[in-house]
Formats: sequence, C-alpha cells, structure tokens
Amino acid sequence: MLDAVLNFYSIGLALLGLAALYRAYSGPSATDRIVAMNMINTAVILYILIYAYRFGQDHYVDVALLFVMVGFAATLAVLKFLRDGRII
Repeated sequence: MLDAVLNFYSIGLALLGLAALYRAYSGPSATDRIVAMNMINTAVILYILIYAYRFGQDHYVDVALLFVMVGFAATLAVLKFLRDGRII
C-alpha cells in the first residue's frame, strides 16, 4: 500500500516539475522564473527523499540536505543580482 502511495507521489512530483519547467521557460517576469526554479528544486528534493526511503539508502538524505542549502544560496544570489546588478 505504501509503495502505491509513493508511486503516486512520484508521478505527481514529475508532473509538478514539468509544469514548473514550463513556467520557468515561458514566465513573463523574472519572479515567475525564480519561483518556478524553486518549485523544481523542491520537487527534486522530495523525489530524492522518496527514493531514499523506498530503497533504504539513508545517505541520500545528506544529498537532499545539500540540495536544500545550494538551492537557498542560489536563490539569494539570483535575487541579489536582480536587485543590485552584481552578486558580490
């Protein structure tokens, strides 16, 4: 039963990722693209965590945490670049 639910969530995450990818490509503003890239990052992180749980690979949780930190830092860098015109 749990495997069926996790499969359903995996398919939902894939569809969410495709919808966010479309929004990132066709978004009329930079804000739409940033939000879409954060959605894609979140979907990838959740998929990694589902994979780690299903197959008992506990070390993939560290990979998901690394994705969280890098995604947060990248979002801040892009927002600072849009505000100031430079990252540093």
